[in-house]
Amino acid sequence: MGSIELVQFREATPEREAEVARVMAECPDYYRAVQGRLAGPGEVKDFFHAEVPGIPPEDVRSYGIYSQGRMVGLASLVLGWKRPGQSMIGFLAVSERERGHGFARAACCALEATARSSPHGTSMRIGIVETNANAFGFWRHLGFVETGERKTLEEFAGDVILLEKPLHG
Repeated sequence: MGSIELVQFREATPEREAEVARVMAECPDYYRAVQGRLAGPGEVKDFFHAEVPGIPPEDVRSYGIYSQGRMVGLASLVLGWKRPGQSMIGFLAVSERERGHGFARAACCALEATARSSPHGTSMRIGIVETNANAFGFWRHLGFVETGERKTLEEFAGDVILLEKPLHG
């Protein structure tokens, strides 16, 4: 598994916004599959300023995934969503050219550890847009299973299919 450092972003700076925009631009396959278009300035803003109704702002977290001092991916985590004890990976993407090194798997493990160290570490969820077919195998391999729940959200190119995994220890 690739060695990473998961860095929580507490505020947006011009330098961080530029790094996030670069990584998003290096994930065109993800954005085309999930949104039907490439990422734009709105996605960068949303990455830093996501609000989740009913969740304290400190429990909605954005991260840079770094390897050897270079940002190679992005992730977000919502602690306490959708119920107490449960957390949700809101976003996880690794630059196309950095894939295959285990960075996404390592980031998932780090996000799970963060959840387990909080009061919201009994289970983890992720929503996968059905048009992002390549993602299902990755998440299933990490132990996530479909819950049977589907959501239709207008910002996505298809329905969101929810997967969940119990977290132990």
